[in-house]
Amino acid sequence: MAFELPKSTYDKFNGYSSSKQSSLLQDVKKALQEVYEDDRVKADGQIVGVNLDGFRIEVLPTFYLNEDNDGNLDTDIYTYPDTNEGGRWRETKPKKEIRATRELNDECTDNTYRHLSRMIRAWKNNVGINFSGLWIDTLTYNFFNSYSEHKNSSYKNYGDLTKDFFKYLYDQYETSPDKKIWRAPGSNQVVHGSWQGHRKIKKAYQLCLEALEDEVIANENWSKVFGINFPIEENETISESLLSIRKAPDEQFIEYEYSGKVDIRNSVSIDYSISRESKTWKMLKESLPSMTVPMSRDLEFHIQSIDVEPPYEVKWKVRNVGSLAKEKKQQRGKLQPSSFGKHKTSKLVESSNFNGEHWVECYVIKNNICIARDRISVPI
Repeated sequence: MAFELPKSTYDKFNGYSSSKQSSLLQDVKKALQEVYEDDRVKADGQIVGVNLDGFRIEVLPTFYLNEDNDGNLDTDIYTYPDTNEGGRWRETKPKKEIRATRELNDECTDNTYRHLSRMIRAWKNNVGINFSGLWIDTLTYNFFNSYSEHKNSSYKNYGDLTKDFFKYLYDQYETSPDKKIWRAPGSNQVVHGSWQGHRKIKKAYQLCLEALEDEVIANENWSKVFGINFPIEENETISESLLSIRKAPDEQFIEYEYSGKVDIRNSVSIDYSISRESKTWKMLKESLPSMTVPMSRDLEFHIQSIDVEPPYEVKWKVRNVGSLAKEKKQQRGKLQPSSFGKHKTSKLVESSNFNGEHWVECYVIKNNICIARDRISVPI
């Protein structure tokens, strides 16, 4: 959230011989600490973060310093502090971006641009992919300008819309896999992104295709793409029956446990090792992801990489979907803490007791919000 401060405040800190930007952020931090507890407020690069119950406000102090062609104050351009790399003043133009996206949305039928942007946010939170909001808005903006026929998509065509969007993303990856920079709509400012999640994009496209081709699995597939709350059925009884089919009897969902407070803005990657694992089997596992795990082995799941600064909480979920587990009524799906370790050293120890498909998911919780998640398939 940008807060407009008077130019006199800019003149004061810009007159410092050093630490201009960090001094401004510290001053803003002190002001906020008069209202909120000290440990809830932290200066971080360009903003001051305020961690409240289940959500976070990022305060960006800004100034109007530029003039337009008529010599008037240009209120489209904000100047803000950046403490990185020794400190500097930078500019941002969010109002131009807002105008450009609103104009495109007005060209669409039934707010289609806005709806697709929100749906892609739901997807990234569901699958645990770190797409910034501005990058999502930029990609959807470019998509509609490339495929203008989708501007007139109605609700009944949203299946084709999302399928074509994921296909568009994957085509973009295949064309320029190393691309890191895009240009924001309206402002033409740099937007950073990465195709590290290209496999999840391809998976989403495949699930959309299957959902459109087979009505029997359609609702299940849409849930795999967008989360347990999709699709939202008009008939509450139908909605409840669909949920009962998709979940284990005692299954817990991170979305419900944290009241919908899932906002993926970081990355975590998990892997596992197997007791009595030979070098040959390990090589096969790495080259053939579908390689099955032998029965009666101990499995140790661990965090391979993470970009979250401690402190944070790690939760795990084991889901067995094999027929034997169903027959014995021993399906799993509860959220559980780590077996041992904390933060990056957190580990979960399990045993391979049932034949069939399994998956394990890891959730990273910070300030009561799930900010990173990853899932790994474990065929036994």
